[in-house]
Amino acid sequence: WTSLGNSAVMWLLIVPVQIVGGLAAAVLLANARLRLRGMFRVAFIAPFVTPLVAMAQVWIVVFDSDYGLVNHLLHLVGLPGVDWLTSTTWAKPTLALLFLWKTTGFAIIILLAGLQAVPSDVYEAAALDGASRRRQFWSLTLPLVRRSIAFLVVVQTLAVFQMFAEPFVVTQGGPYGSTTTGGLYLYNHITASDLGTGAANSFLLVLLVFALSLLSVRLLRSRDE
Repeated sequence: WTSLGNSAVMWLLIVPVQIVGGLAAAVLLANARLRLRGMFRVAFIAPFVTPLVAMAQVWIVVFDSDYGLVNHLLHLVGLPGVDWLTSTTWAKPTLALLFLWKTTGFAIIILLAGLQAVPSDVYEAAALDGASRRRQFWSLTLPLVRRSIAFLVVVQTLAVFQMFAEPFVVTQGGPYGSTTTGGLYLYNHITASDLGTGAANSFLLVLLVFALSLLSVRLLRSRDE
């Protein structure tokens, strides 16, 4: 239950932020008047294609309590350092930031594809009717890309509840089990030859993720109706 609770907190820290931030970035990248658009697209997608273990090692160095870059910058402005990876308060947000940095490029690809599938004449008709850009976003963009958003929520829910490599490499599930996710918890039981408990928790995790995915699909279907 503790590992599932940790995964739920990670979901709250990751998925809403990724949906909002990814959609904002996708809207900017879809703008043909944006300069250096190709460079920005490469910058967003680069972390997604970078090996996770390499990024996790960089995260360990950057957020180290004693010689990390982040604490060094805090000291320069007169602020105290933070135990990013060894505090039960900050370990989960630090891991969530790593997950966001790694996978937001994927979210942007999905949302950008949804935006580019919207016919341009829809926006032209709305502009002729006097709709502002803000009104077009709320009344046209969001409803027309809701399928992409729902798909992204389902996929990222699966990814968050199966998260393993990030806590395994960066925190080993600590401190005091505060970053032991569902995926890492299963791994710990399997490597300890406790296959019965591992299988039981795997079954529970599958049911939980299936229920969350089904809920997202049903909400989307009711919206369509």
